[in-house]
Amino acid sequence: MRARLALLLGLARPMSALSARASLACPHLKLNFEASASEIAAKSAALVAGLDAAVARIASGASGDAGADWIGATDAVAAASAEVCLPALVATDDAARDAGAAAKRALIDAFQRAHGDAGVYAALRAQAPGDARRAEALRRHVALFEANGLGLEDAAARSDVAAVRAELGQLCAAFEQAINVDASYVTFAEAELEGLSPAAIAALPTRDGGATRDVSLKAPTLTPVLQNCASPATRKRAMAAGQSKCPENVARLNRIVELRARLARLLGAENHAAAALSSKMAATPATVHGFLDRVASKLRPLRDRDLARLLEKKRLEHPGAARVDAWDVAYYSRQIKADLGIDEESLKPFFPMDRVVPAAIRALGEDVLGFSVDGPLADARLWHEDVDLYAIRDGARVLGHVALDLKSRPGKFGHQMVVPLRPAAGESPNACAVLGNMGDAAGFMRFREVETLLHELGHVFHALAGDAKPAILSWAWPMVPWPGGVEMDFLEVPSMLCQQWVYAAPMLAKLAARAADGSEIPADVVAALAESRHLLAGVGNARYLSMCAYDMAMHSSSAEEAVDVVELYGPLVKRYSNLEEIDGTHFASSWYHMAIGYDCAYYGYLWSEIYAVDAYARFGDALDAAEGRRLRDLVLAPGAAEPGATMIANFLGRPPNEDAYFKRLGVEA
Repeated sequence: MRARLALLLGLARPMSALSARASLACPHLKLNFEASASEIAAKSAALVAGLDAAVARIASGASGDAGADWIGATDAVAAASAEVCLPALVATDDAARDAGAAAKRALIDAFQRAHGDAGVYAALRAQAPGDARRAEALRRHVALFEANGLGLEDAAARSDVAAVRAELGQLCAAFEQAINVDASYVTFAEAELEGLSPAAIAALPTRDGGATRDVSLKAPTLTPVLQNCASPATRKRAMAAGQSKCPENVARLNRIVELRARLARLLGAENHAAAALSSKMAATPATVHGFLDRVASKLRPLRDRDLARLLEKKRLEHPGAARVDAWDVAYYSRQIKADLGIDEESLKPFFPMDRVVPAAIRALGEDVLGFSVDGPLADARLWHEDVDLYAIRDGARVLGHVALDLKSRPGKFGHQMVVPLRPAAGESPNACAVLGNMGDAAGFMRFREVETLLHELGHVFHALAGDAKPAILSWAWPMVPWPGGVEMDFLEVPSMLCQQWVYAAPMLAKLAARAADGSEIPADVVAALAESRHLLAGVGNARYLSMCAYDMAMHSSSAEEAVDVVELYGPLVKRYSNLEEIDGTHFASSWYHMAIGYDCAYYGYLWSEIYAVDAYARFGDALDAAEGRRLRDLVLAPGAAEPGATMIANFLGRPPNEDAYFKRLGVEA
């Protein structure tokens, strides 16, 4: 298999060179994450050459089995692309990050060229379908060629599609990389940070001889400022800075939206929303708009009640206050939680990362899903000393590996996500990585970060649970340069389900213990956490709904309409959340999702959460191994090989519904 893979990739080299390269590879993943910028460029060029060679072979008729040849060629790129693309997200030096971004761009461009080749398209359409899995893989591959205009009779239109897609790809890559490398901060005098803990203040870098402190705009530093600083001016300035990052991306996003509308029209769709949703569970913009309107209508009374509670709190500090401002929400929400006995700052000592992380992966992996988990593996060779590697086994067989890169550092991807490192398309097992920005300088996690960890581990087990299949049917999403992935409005179902356990006493008993003495979280605090599961859900969901509506609105324009992404957002925030945006900010310029595959899919988080709550009801907070095995077999293992609606219905024994979600919120279903 390895010799065949080398031929597909065009990697025929002297054995001495291969041996030297192999000596740097992780012994478990068989991938090398220590390449220099020049080595990244050379490897990406070899990957592109291998794909180009497959295109030439198939288009010329020289391939004995065009379907197997094309599936094998795309699988080969998927198996090796992490070595050259991951550095864009995690490398510690600028040259390697830039080389990784260029490599990803080169692979996307190579697939773009391939999907514009009429000879390959004709050869794949002529293939016998074979078994069900091959037939589905071929159907999806052919659909990608047609999305690139190959189904159009007009040659000029096909050329326009290719040009638009090429420009879109370059813009999205630049948009994403601007956020990846952003290291912006806002500076405050210590007096302006009143309310932040002394330890948190001491951890902030100083400037001006110690007179001021730099607050990073990444979540682990910015969130405590918004939650704890007493000064409204401080909170407002911090929030405004956080929503004004990457100003160069405003023009890029405007152009991206314009090009997506133009592309949709070229392909015969009314707008980008209609085109993008045709391959998702929701299927049509009308379904999504109906969903958002229905949820917003049901939650509006909760939103108004939540805003009244927040205003009541604000008036204790600012008598006569007439409204809640956006920069007040996190601050007064923390106070309301404290009234229930929940203080995230005081809870942090119960969540040391070195306990929580291994306990969480074992609780979900072993207790719920029935895998065996080994790690951290001491001899792993990865991209940074902070990264740990775990093996996931089914009996003696290694199903896959997950690399956990959870701590924030300069130049690293600034949000949280799981990225595939390799699908199980050949002999090598699955592999993926969690890229996070969690924990404070002392190594303790906030409760919400523990929730996020469980969410990301849900993605991990979705990625690793399945057997070998073509990459296009494996767990993936558009963050990778190769074609494949789960429906975007089903992608979050397993992760949303797994995060539910953060409020469950059986899970907290495994995760939480005070580092100093091993004491557990008091039972009354555990009960309060469970009670707070949907505390202030009205105002929290209102902002999320405004973002979903924003995504849909910007992508529902026609090719002839000009969209100003900055002007469009404020009225939608007001409509859904009844809060005013801060003047002069441009939130969407640092909103990763609009450039990495969540366009016309952001609603999928709530769509998936509703399905997840429906499914979680079968567990009832228990770490139920029998239900976990059913979840593993019926929802996780198929990957992208089956429709999401089929998988969730198989698990539930019926079609999913919204009843459990609204019941939990105390809203009539």
